[in-house]
Amino acid sequence: MTTRIALIGLDGPTAGAYLECLGCMPEVRPAVAADPSFRPGADQDEELQGVATFPNHRNLLEQFPAEGVVICDSGGRRREVVVDCVRAGKAILCENPISEALVEAREIWAISQAHDVLFGVCFPIRLSSACGQARKRILEGSLGNPLTVKVRESGRGSGFSSGDSPGRGGGPWTHPGTALVDAMRWLLDGEFTLVTVMGSGDGTGECSAWLRLEMNQGSVVTMERSLVDPLGVVRMEGALCLEISGPRGRLDLELFAGADSAGADPGCDRSRETPIRRMLANFVEAVRGRARVAAGGVDGLRAVEVVEAARRAWKYRRAVVL
Repeated sequence: MTTRIALIGLDGPTAGAYLECLGCMPEVRPAVAADPSFRPGADQDEELQGVATFPNHRNLLEQFPAEGVVICDSGGRRREVVVDCVRAGKAILCENPISEALVEAREIWAISQAHDVLFGVCFPIRLSSACGQARKRILEGSLGNPLTVKVRESGRGSGFSSGDSPGRGGGPWTHPGTALVDAMRWLLDGEFTLVTVMGSGDGTGECSAWLRLEMNQGSVVTMERSLVDPLGVVRMEGALCLEISGPRGRLDLELFAGADSAGADPGCDRSRETPIRRMLANFVEAVRGRARVAAGGVDGLRAVEVVEAARRAWKYRRAVVL
């Protein structure tokens, strides 16, 4: 059975990796909608060979009978594209974050619910082998409870950048705050309830103050404010280290670690079961009615809500209840 999956927005930083993975999946027929001004790189130009391409998402929705749509369109066009796809009754896998504006994210999620469409969010870290093993250990209670988690930059290099157009060099990129929040919710199987600021942050730079995030099952996460900076993006290659401690032991876990998370290293084996490939395969199976989507719209919305609460806590130096 052939499943038609459309990719909308080749200007997104992860779109190339998604297109590459979709093109390698058996019984998946991809199509692409890209702005006429978009100029693909050499790798994307090769991947587009033989793929139906449309000048905008409305043309694609009218002319290509897609069962599912992966939305990578960035910036102010995100809401328009999502709403049009929802109203067309298409199953959606939306790039993280749903929106950088909380009000808009809530509106998008409400519209998708009203139209009862399948709505997933791109959180491939949930499908990382290392994270899956860590989650199993945590939920089995091998570390004990409650847990404390300290998030810091990895000693292997942070990969942080504030560039406006990171491109594909070195692998996909993501917004660190929402991706990190979702990873914490999933790994610890809890919801964030309170955000406070630890330390003054005066005189010794940003690292002199930390964010403290409490969860409903007793876990406490501390992290630098920069990890929820709206201007930051993070390359998926050993960028963050989680020190997860409990009364029975400690677990160190690296997020966004190399090809295991990115799956787009130059010359990599295209058949390798990377988290991004698993995420897209899961979406295709969900479209076919054979699986639940790994991360749903409510997960994307919760991540945006927590990041917004962290920003408000930092800005006003007061506790924010979720």
